[in-house]
Amino acid sequence: MKKFTIALLAASFAAAVPAQATFPSKPVTLVIPFSAGGPADIIARTIAPRLQQELGQPIVIDNRGGGNGNIAHAMVARAPADGHTLVYVAAGIVTNPSLFSGPMVDPFKELAPVAQLTTQSYVLLAHPSFKPRTLAELLAEAGRRPVTCASGGALPSFGCDWLRSISGKDVVHVRYKGTQALTDLMGGHVDTMIDLFNTALPQIRSGAVRPIALTRGERGQPLPDLEVFSETLPGFVLEGWHGIMAPAGTPPERIERLNAAFARALADADVRSRISESYIDVTPKSAAEFGKVLRQDFDKYARIVRDAGIKPQ
Repeated sequence: MKKFTIALLAASFAAAVPAQATFPSKPVTLVIPFSAGGPADIIARTIAPRLQQELGQPIVIDNRGGGNGNIAHAMVARAPADGHTLVYVAAGIVTNPSLFSGPMVDPFKELAPVAQLTTQSYVLLAHPSFKPRTLAELLAEAGRRPVTCASGGALPSFGCDWLRSISGKDVVHVRYKGTQALTDLMGGHVDTMIDLFNTALPQIRSGAVRPIALTRGERGQPLPDLEVFSETLPGFVLEGWHGIMAPAGTPPERIERLNAAFARALADADVRSRISESYIDVTPKSAAEFGKVLRQDFDKYARIVRDAGIKPQ
């Protein structure tokens, strides 16, 4: 009788939790809102083999660029909320609703945070002939004459607009698409530019451009003596990040399982080394912590757009 009771209880338990016990039960698709070969794609493909080991299922990378990321965001938002389809997100997931008037995926209603993966800084660059050497000197110059600040889009564009609105100085934002902004900075056609730190590092080291300040919260490697914006403009911290989201309604236990798998993958020494060598910080966070980052940045960039008087496109 006792053996029969134990067997019955075991069978009942197995029947009660089949989804959790077998998740994931098929390949997990990770949708990338960017083309193959870009920073996000490289990081995703660096993590994928180790993630596959953790989950016991193949990781399928699906590049779906275009629409400022909204094509991929919408694709995953419409997918079954079972944890088998995920989207790799950057800050565009929280900046798009403020910048574009068309239908955009609501990151708080249509998607759910799974994990933050990385954090990266931006840097304010100047042409070598630009006389101001510090951010304070630049702002003093912008008090006397217009100082141009170039960006190639994405978060750097917010940086130039925020610099103007928070300082109240004559900072003129010159908008570019792609790498032409850096080319024009090196050619002396614009005074300054905000760019990804790891992208600009080769030009910094060659002397083609000169760094003025980092947008991160505190000083750090590989330029530990370079000031950060918040030393002159308190509260000015502009950091990019990469993370993972799932369709809204994905069961919490599955999100927890995925978060733990990403955390263990990022803890792998080889994975961390390959990501960190590009001066991208590996900063895994829980789903709840990543959710707070999403909300804080959504509010921050909406405020920057409003204060700068930017009209949605």
